Amino acid sequence: MKHTLRILAATAAAAALALTACGTPEPQSGAAGESTAAAGQAISVEHTQGTLELDAPATKIVVLDFGALDTLDALGVGESVIGIPKGGVIPAPVEAYGADSTTDIGTLQEPNFEVIAGLEPDLIVAGFRSAKHVPELNKIAPTVDITYDYSKSFYDGVAYATEILAAATGTQDKADAELKELSDAIEAAKDKVPAGKNAMVLMTSGGKVSAHGTQSRYNALFNDLGIEPTISDVEAEAHGDAISFEAIQQANPDIMFVVDRDSAIGQEGAAAEQVLDNELIAQTTAWANDDVVYLDGQRWYILIHGVNNAVEMINGVAAEL
Repeated sequence: MKHTLRILAATAAAAALALTACGTPEPQSGAAGESTAAAGQAISVEHTQGTLELDAPATKIVVLDFGALDTLDALGVGESVIGIPKGGVIPAPVEAYGADSTTDIGTLQEPNFEVIAGLEPDLIVAGFRSAKHVPELNKIAPTVDITYDYSKSFYDGVAYATEILAAATGTQDKADAELKELSDAIEAAKDKVPAGKNAMVLMTSGGKVSAHGTQSRYNALFNDLGIEPTISDVEAEAHGDAISFEAIQQANPDIMFVVDRDSAIGQEGAAAEQVLDNELIAQTTAWANDDVVYLDGQRWYILIHGVNNAVEMINGVAAEL
């Protein structure tokens, strides 16, 4: 039976189809989360689409990115969250925020601007799937975009997003501690990477398979943990580079990391293990040696850059390695 990475005891079906598209605008120049905040002073924070100006740390926050929600929770300011997208299944690690204490603001791709305006937030957080709405959201309240370029290392991307939110909420000390925990987790996991083995990261969706490389959302495995990629010429597409079973068999990875996208977004479809269970894949070293790791789709496909989630992702891989 293939290895299955299950960070949660019971993984709920992940977010709905509204989670499927991802934008990745280039970060602005300047330090992520750079802030001029001091006691009694206004806050100025550089982010991906500009500069955020606040009179004081945010206390009424609308969140349009589940990774950012995970980070706000880790920073201890979850009680400031007043609205999240409930137009789909909320990822299990942050599902508590789907309670009546927060207002439903639509979906990540189609937020309800009227409802958001009615909440009178002092901060709106967007990222990746909701980044395209930042100009319109800025008309309602100060908005930050925590989207980062996947060509960054995983740690750098998480730190970029975390520091923006920490600056906006006055929680830099907590952010430093959380990022130290992530750094330590990465270093510990690197020590467990098997020498001389290469790996492929595959994602299944609708019965098809795509490969993901060093500039994908799954780049932590390569860029941070130092696992050698089986193939280096993988296109940096949002949903991966389409690949055939024949190509996988010919590449012959030592290890396969697999994400079931259908399960991650709550869409019906053949499970990843069923999609890959065929004569060609069976000829690979990874399949023959039972070195196939099924990653938790909610954590690896949806939450990704949440700082607490990132630690769980890395610790889970370390346990498998």
